[in-house]
Amino acid sequence: MPYFHPVTKEPISVGEAISWGIQRAIRRWSFLIGITTITVICVIWGVHDFTILSWWNVWASYMALFIESVVGIAMFKQTAADAEVIRKILAMEMAQFEELKNLVLDIKDMVERNSGLAERIETDLEILEHDVMHLGDE
Repeated sequence: MPYFHPVTKEPISVGEAISWGIQRAIRRWSFLIGITTITVICVIWGVHDFTILSWWNVWASYMALFIESVVGIAMFKQTAADAEVIRKILAMEMAQFEELKNLVLDIKDMVERNSGLAERIETDLEILEHDVMHLGDE
């Protein structure tokens, strides 16, 4: 079963799909409010029973590491995918630059050839003008 990126719709691996699914669950106000509520309850209750506060501290620390790892998986995979796209775009730009450079060089050659042609035409016109002006002088 293929998995797709939730934003770009590009194909992604199973690990990335799981990572994005977990992120969809934790990146909500309800999750943040729930964790905050549990933390407040554990702190209040921890005043009477230090074991609860200790266990919540361990669980919250693990959860922070887990969430950071889940986000990291998606981030590093997306960075790699972005780098691949950027390399393709760069290759296309380099190819287009080469085409443009060749076009400019071709135009430069045409202008130089036509410049020489223009000079020859100008010289021929001067000769003709001279001949026409001095036609009756001979």
